[in-house]
Amino acid sequence: MVRLCFLLLALMARLLPAQPLFFDGSAGAGIGHPGRNFGVAFGDFDGDGADDIYISRHNAPNLLYQAIGNGQFAEVAAEAGIAHVGTTNVSAWGDFDNDGHLDLYLGNRDEPNILYRNNGDGTFTDISVSAGVNSGHRTRAVLWGDVDRDGYVDLYVANLAAPNYLYHNNGDGTFTDITVAANAQDFGIAMGSLFFDYDNDGDLDLYLTHDANQPNILYRNDGTGHFEDVSVSAGANIAAQGMGVDFADINHDGFFDLYITNLYENVLLLSDGDGTFTEIGGPAGVDDLGMGWGTVFLDYDNDGHSDVYVSNDTYFAPFDNLLYRNLGNTTFEVVSEGTPLSSPMAGYGVATGDVNSDGKPDLLLVNAGSQDGNQLFLNSTENGHHFVKVRLRGTESNAAAIGARVTVEANGQAQMDEVCAGMGYASQNSFTLHFGLGDATLIDRLSIRWPNGAVETYEGLAVDQHYHITEGEGVTTSAFGRRKAIPGLRAWPNPIQDEFWIEYAMPNRSGILQMQVLDIQGRCIATLPSSHTGGSTGRFQVSASGWPAGLYLIVCCSEEGVALKRIVKQ
Repeated sequence: MVRLCFLLLALMARLLPAQPLFFDGSAGAGIGHPGRNFGVAFGDFDGDGADDIYISRHNAPNLLYQAIGNGQFAEVAAEAGIAHVGTTNVSAWGDFDNDGHLDLYLGNRDEPNILYRNNGDGTFTDISVSAGVNSGHRTRAVLWGDVDRDGYVDLYVANLAAPNYLYHNNGDGTFTDITVAANAQDFGIAMGSLFFDYDNDGDLDLYLTHDANQPNILYRNDGTGHFEDVSVSAGANIAAQGMGVDFADINHDGFFDLYITNLYENVLLLSDGDGTFTEIGGPAGVDDLGMGWGTVFLDYDNDGHSDVYVSNDTYFAPFDNLLYRNLGNTTFEVVSEGTPLSSPMAGYGVATGDVNSDGKPDLLLVNAGSQDGNQLFLNSTENGHHFVKVRLRGTESNAAAIGARVTVEANGQAQMDEVCAGMGYASQNSFTLHFGLGDATLIDRLSIRWPNGAVETYEGLAVDQHYHITEGEGVTTSAFGRRKAIPGLRAWPNPIQDEFWIEYAMPNRSGILQMQVLDIQGRCIATLPSSHTGGSTGRFQVSASGWPAGLYLIVCCSEEGVALKRIVKQ
């Protein structure tokens, strides 16, 4: 038996690093409101350094979750004046007036779209009419981006079976419709969209997904804000039931790749490095045949490779959501099976941000079933990997640094990402960029290409830091305080029988405290009742009746740290 235990421990040690440890912390964080939710947007609207969250909803007041510390939120949409009642398909944060406060644009289904100006005091004012951006018809995607690099973010609005709009920011609180002049007047059934620099020429290009087997469109920016449709020549004209889209450099070749969700068979477009793409969804193992809606790239295990998450609707069948782990060789493996990430609900928008500031990217999934709540998946994967986070502020460039590219070099590997205001399906990631560094203990070089083309480079930077960088002014740091493994979790007897005791002692009372038991595959087999958690200490009995013999992992997750305990059932 002793030998068997050692073998199981060795096997667990090999398996656990590849297994995602996520926990649904929605209730504890205060963001689990049920309802038909469509999209999610991360953005620090109050400037306190912590991401707040806006949820767009169907026929119900939209929600604004303000971060209040300890990974918890308060719903303040009504107080802020942005609890729009109707059906809002999508929202996006962007600082259109460069005053340092994030403004908010809503893309609505049946009503005029809305631009809310941030007053800087926790409230917003509707300026849609005076700004000239209240047009829209069943809007599905909203993007902010400085397409002509004049220092002000412009606005792109993608509509369902109606002309799209490109609004040029005049820099005086108003916008001008330049859609036709810029050659960006798509008339298709638009669903997802994003600005990104696919050809590395320093300006923002535009990609649109289309439903109903209409070809997707890639618009190349000539540097002046005028676009050319290069979809066919680039091999990006996928014709399917396109929904969400996101970008990442999955193979570290210095060019962004595209992942596209469809209602059947998702697509991965790998950049060839010459302005063209090759579709490799099948060979890469990410051609899910579910009802794909939202998608997002993130390095959940901080190993330096971009993983990808897919949310599936359940209208026709109970399709699981999927987390694909990047194996580092342009192939992926599913690692979400049997974990909370698979979620049986009707998944729509999904975005990523480090909600509890522990150096690991979390996921917020919004679900469209009337009784489904939002799901905040807190990342508690423990493997000792390092990370760096970068938050930018423009001075000569737009204040939110939308479109800035950051490249991080460590251990002979380069990674890159861009600040993006709109992606996936109806969603927006945190403005803070996150890079996993694996076992690297030093950042050799960190480079920033600002939206205006200026480049800044920093060398020899420490890992496990949050770097705040202001254009032309340099860098400041804040240690992240990695959520560390801490003592304080006991289980007895061990090996266990059909019943055993758990005792925990965390350093301080925590805002979130959850316990789960995982099997050797990383699947959750038991969530311990919340009546036993919430304080700094506790002791209670657990039934293991019906558990197969083998090795298990107890995980106690809180703001103070993560306590782990391996147990064996004979």
